[in-house]
Amino acid sequence: MPEKFDPSRFEGNGPFPNSYVPFGGGPRMYPGKEYAHMEILVFMHNVVKRFKWEKLLPDEKIIVNPMPIPAKGLPVRLFPHIV
Repeated sequence: MPEKFDPSRFEGNGPFPNSYVPFGGGPRMYPGKEYAHMEILVFMHNVVKRFKWEKLLPDEKIIVNPMPIPAKGLPVRLFPHIV
């Protein structure tokens, strides 16, 4: 770990082949990554299909630091679909 900040180390095309990138690509990739991704997709599909969503704070601000995120965490109320 470097002792001082050196922004030049971030220049370039990313990590060298076969370098250590936790949960990233290469020979040490997390073996359950694809399964976990599929489980999340199935869960989200079921939530979207079975519930209606209502934002509790309709005028909630968005904070960008560095990614845009809702200021209060985007609280929602879920109502089951009546079929």
